[in-house]
Amino acid sequence: MAEKFLTRRGWLIVGAISPVLLKAVASLNLHLHHEENYLHVSAPHLHFLTGRPLERLKNGSSVLYSVQLALSSDQFATVDRRNFERFVISYDIWEEKFSIVRLGTTKATASHLDTAAAEDWCVRKVGLLTHGLQKEANYWVRLEMRAEEPHDATALLTQPPVALAKLVELFARPPKRDTEQWAADQGPFRIADLKP
Repeated sequence: MAEKFLTRRGWLIVGAISPVLLKAVASLNLHLHHEENYLHVSAPHLHFLTGRPLERLKNGSSVLYSVQLALSSDQFATVDRRNFERFVISYDIWEEKFSIVRLGTTKATASHLDTAAAEDWCVRKVGLLTHGLQKEANYWVRLEMRAEEPHDATALLTQPPVALAKLVELFARPPKRDTEQWAADQGPFRIADLKP
């Protein structure tokens, strides 16, 4: 009887603190780099080439990912700066490798990438200009990514290259129940403490 009580109690404790632990783990997974007036991030444990988007890729469809990198000086009560990127990812079933096209004003491509390299390439291509920010102030940064459903992807792709209003709206509203999304954040940090 005592073992059942302890087990139940243990599960209750884990259930109560797990959101806190998950948030802490997510924060640790986002690494910051500062170079040439830009803040870049890497997230080696953030895996988004999974689930339904990966199934779509392996069935021959391309998948559009929308990414937002946001910076705040007040733990996201407000957002000081943000940057959006869109990536179209495809999969070669014969080579089992990914190809990526970054859309927008600064286009870039990559191909013949394995899963880890493809995820890393997308995350590292999103940056924030730090010119004018206080180097000694505390900041928080958050990376959010969504795999767009085919009908949403069509709407985003047919708009002008910089569909900023649409992307702001996309990340401001709660995601649809079945939307695949990922996020990681880090902070507080000071720009003065960051290394290239």
